[in-house]
Amino acid sequence: MTRKDIPNLLTLSRLALAPAMVLVAWGPGSRSWFLGLLALGLLTDGLDGGLARRLEAQSDLGRRLDSWGDYALMAAFAAGLSRLWPEFVRVEWRWITAGLVAFYGVVIWGLLRRGRAPGYHTWFCKALAVALPLVMATLLAGAPVAWFHAVVTLQVLACAEEFAIAVLLPEHHGEMPSVWHAWRRRGPGK
Repeated sequence: MTRKDIPNLLTLSRLALAPAMVLVAWGPGSRSWFLGLLALGLLTDGLDGGLARRLEAQSDLGRRLDSWGDYALMAAFAAGLSRLWPEFVRVEWRWITAGLVAFYGVVIWGLLRRGRAPGYHTWFCKALAVALPLVMATLLAGAPVAWFHAVVTLQVLACAEEFAIAVLLPEHHGEMPSVWHAWRRRGPGK
C-alpha cells in the first residue's frame, strides 16, 4: 500500500460504514451510534477527494468509488431515518421522497442510458455535501423544518444540473464543475 491508496481506502471505508449504519438503526436502534457512524462516513467523504488531489492520486476508479460511497451513505441514511425518526418521516415524506428521487433518478438514468452513473461532482453537489448533513443534524436537534425544505429544493436543482450535463455531453467526461462548463466543452452549434 502506498500513500496514493489512502483516498480510495477512505472511500471504501464509507462503503463499509453504510451497512453498519443500517444494522445499528434496525438492530439496537441507537440514534447516537447511528449519527456517529454517519458523521464518520461524512468525514471520509470530506477527506477523500481533497486528499486525492493533494497526493495527485485522482483516478476514474476513485471518482466512481466516491460516487458509490455517496449513494450507499444516502441509502443508509434514509433507512436509518425511517427507523429512528419515524415521526419526522411521517410528516416530511413528500420532501424526503423528492430528494431521494432526484438523487437516485439521475443515477438510474445514467446507468440505463450509459451503463454508468454520471458522478460529475459539480460545485453544486459539493456544496450540498456540506449543507445537507449540517441541516439534517440541526433539524434532528430541533431546527426549523424550512431549512430542510430549502436543502431538498437545492438537491433537486443540483440533480437537474447533473441531468442537463449528461444530456449536453453524449459521453462521460469525468468531473464537470457546472452545466456552464459542459456547455463550453460541447462547443457552439453542437
